[in-house]
Amino acid sequence: MDSRSDGHWHDAPLSPAPPAGDDYIELPESGWGALVGWCAGPARLIRVPDRVEAHTTRVVCISPAGKEQYSRPRTREEQDEIDVDIDVYLRECGVPGRPAGYRWFLRLPSGYKGDRLWAEVGEAQTSSAIHPADVAPRMAEIVARVYADTGR
Repeated sequence: MDSRSDGHWHDAPLSPAPPAGDDYIELPESGWGALVGWCAGPARLIRVPDRVEAHTTRVVCISPAGKEQYSRPRTREEQDEIDVDIDVYLRECGVPGRPAGYRWFLRLPSGYKGDRLWAEVGEAQTSSAIHPADVAPRMAEIVARVYADTGR
């Protein structure tokens, strides 16, 4: 993958609020979500400051008494673990880690839906090796195809 500095991430415009409109999707907090953002480039991204307390963690406790499920606010430690996991995945792809503390939004080509993007991204795992370094070039091809001939 590309060995550009993490300035690529910081080149994504900063917005105080999520973008409006159907052309944007929020990227999931995952290695794949981050890799799609990297491949799309900063001109197609918007980053919005995040608040860890806005997220929840689903807890499932199984005991002889049965199964108990509940949600609670995410802790700073849990968020740090998520951020580290994403950055490890990105580094295995040959991509610098992204700055923590943001939600990332991707502008899709007009008329292109998020479900279609994730179906095509899912193809990267089934048609490529599982190691991130092998998935990353395939992901770059998929993202390039999404934006081909759109001018965006």
